[in-house]
Amino acid sequence: MRMQKRPDAEEVRRTRDFYDWWAPFYDATNWLAARLRGASDSAERRKAVDQLGLAPGMRVLEVSCGTGTNLPLLSEAVGQAGLVAGVDISARMLRRCRNKLRRKSDQASLLLGDAAKLPFTDGSFDAVFHHGGLAELPNKRAAIAEMARVTRPGGKVVICDPGLPYDRPARWINRQMLKLQPAYAAPPPVRHLPAHAENVEVSWIRGEGWYLLEFTKSIDGA
Repeated sequence: MRMQKRPDAEEVRRTRDFYDWWAPFYDATNWLAARLRGASDSAERRKAVDQLGLAPGMRVLEVSCGTGTNLPLLSEAVGQAGLVAGVDISARMLRRCRNKLRRKSDQASLLLGDAAKLPFTDGSFDAVFHHGGLAELPNKRAAIAEMARVTRPGGKVVICDPGLPYDRPARWINRQMLKLQPAYAAPPPVRHLPAHAENVEVSWIRGEGWYLLEFTKSIDGA
């Protein structure tokens, strides 16, 4: 198995600084990108959240929660008896997230942290969600391993990010948009999945401009 090099502190700092800079424009750019692809940002987010198979009372974590657009959808799915948590490397993103949740009267546990070093014990959540940003992370394999680690055995992990389908011709608009985002040109990170990933599936959302990678953590978690 090919090993991914460990990121240095400078790489992590650059990632944090990039998202701190992007925070004020994040929601608008996501909305615009979806519209250009002929998709609805809110509808596509809900479609991705639905793949988690959440039910009332479940515990769910969003890694790289950004400005918190997905958190109300997660809260709606798990209800008042459930638990929603969000982690992001950018303090500026989390400030906007808290303000957004306050306006919507929603609640979630928010933590500042690195996706490759999640501040939770093994099996803390029934499901883990990541929506956008994996390509920007310095250590993708470590981040996915952490998502799986904090998921209970039998739980679901869903990862979404921009990318081009590998089994059909890509739409013109998606090819043009990825020219502006070369980091997202890599295929879905199936090769980075841990050995205990089961029921692996890849589908395409947001006008076939994003992949949706889902898997369950095996019962033995080995």
